[in-house]
Amino acid sequence: MKSITVKELMVPLAEYVRVGEDDTLHQCFQAMEEDRKRKGLSGHAHRDALVFGKDGKFLGKVTMLDVFMALEPTYKRLMGEGKAEASLTSDYVAKLYKDYDLWTEPLENLCEQGAGLKVSDIMQTCDAKEFMDEGDDVGKALHKFVMGVHQPIIVRNGEDVTGVLRLGDVFEKVRELTLACNM
Repeated sequence: MKSITVKELMVPLAEYVRVGEDDTLHQCFQAMEEDRKRKGLSGHAHRDALVFGKDGKFLGKVTMLDVFMALEPTYKRLMGEGKAEASLTSDYVAKLYKDYDLWTEPLENLCEQGAGLKVSDIMQTCDAKEFMDEGDDVGKALHKFVMGVHQPIIVRNGEDVTGVLRLGDVFEKVRELTLACNM
C-alpha cells in the first residue's frame, strides 16, 4: 500500500493567508477575515498566517500561540527563564499565573494594544524541525506533531515554501480512513 505524502494533505501556499513583515496584527487579522469570507461557510478559517519579506522570501509564521504570547508579553520573560520546561501541574500553573501577574488587563485593553503590533515582532521564525518536504510520509509529520513541533508545519519543495500542513487536516485523513474500515 502506498503511503500518504505531506503534499497530499497540505494546504497549498496560494490558498493560505500571507502577510508582510511590516503588517500589523490588525492587518493580519483582516487578511484572515477576508480569507474566511472568501471561502464562505464551506471553508475552514485559517488561524495562522505565513509571513513574507518585501523580497518575497518566507520569514516565519504567526500562530494563535504567538498572538496570545504577544498580548501578554510576560510570557517572553517566563519562557526565557526555561520555566516552561517544568512539570505543568495544576499548582505550578496557578503559581506562575499569580507570580507573574498574567492576564491582569481586560482582553479588550490588550486587543487594542495588540492591534498595532508589527507582525515581525510577533512571528515565529521556523527552525529545521518545523519544515518538511512535500514527498515526506505523513507518519513523519504525525511524529513531529505529537512531539510538540510548533504548528503548523511548513512544507517545501527544495528551498521553496509550497504549503502548510495542519494537524487538523492530518486528523481528518485519519478519521476518514478509520471510518472507511470494514468492522
